[in-house]
Amino acid sequence: MAKAEKQLDRVSKTQMENGWQDRMDLVRQKVGNGLTKTEWELFLYMAKLYDLNPLLREIWAIKFNNQPAQIFTGRDGLLKIAHKSGMFDGMKTMLLVEQNGEALEVDIAPTGAAILGAKCYVWRKDMKHPVEISVKFREYDKSNSPKYNTWKDKPDTMIRKVAEAHCLRRAFSIHGLYLPEEFKDVETTAQSPVMTPVTSQPEIPQVSEGTPTKAEPSAPSENAETNPDDPKYVDLPDSVKNSISSSLKKLIEKYADLQNISYLEARKKVLATVGVKKIEDLRYQELRTLYKALDDQLKEIA
Repeated sequence: MAKAEKQLDRVSKTQMENGWQDRMDLVRQKVGNGLTKTEWELFLYMAKLYDLNPLLREIWAIKFNNQPAQIFTGRDGLLKIAHKSGMFDGMKTMLLVEQNGEALEVDIAPTGAAILGAKCYVWRKDMKHPVEISVKFREYDKSNSPKYNTWKDKPDTMIRKVAEAHCLRRAFSIHGLYLPEEFKDVETTAQSPVMTPVTSQPEIPQVSEGTPTKAEPSAPSENAETNPDDPKYVDLPDSVKNSISSSLKKLIEKYADLQNISYLEARKKVLATVGVKKIEDLRYQELRTLYKALDDQLKEIA
């Protein structure tokens, strides 16, 4: 009887964790409203890849105005990934405080001590030594902004979460997932973002008559890991790759017609604006930037 109950519990838990995939309309309404087709497919890919449930807010996306959507998780979402790997063997996070001119690791900051940052240790069962990551408080502090009261009220907790996110990603090779706390310019979840209508194609570069204008890269985030973890074209799901390549091909064909040159020559010129020779060398956000700039300028000269 006890064995049967345990099996039933396991089945119920599995159904609960995977049940969101049978409720796509609800998922789209809750966390996918305003995403482009490509952003939506990438969001689903990340949720399935890391086995995170959008309905339990283990993963979500935020899109403001016409900016590319950002995919987020919480610290507990990263911990879930670590636990599911079977290799997680513990984590410890210490505050870094200044005392008598020195940086000290402490569990609780002494009254009046300046918080310099936090240091996280993550142990894996297959490694002899822990992965260690330290982060500076001043690089993430949002206590001066009225939008982020938590940073003012609980600075210790917030900087710990940032350190843990960095360390868990490094220890378990988690790519493309970040905490809102890691970005200074991301709105809190309590605020209502301005959503854009869902479109049928990705917003991915600017062309003037003659030679395509070099697409300006997005401003780098203060988080140095953002660009390295941006998914490469070859790592995207096939449906996303097909959508991007098909949409980009149509724009390049249009550009070739306007310039009276061959498709191959037009493709070479367009890719040269971002310093590559083939689409496989680009990352997802670079492709989005390329597409959008090309589409915008073709509309101007058409």
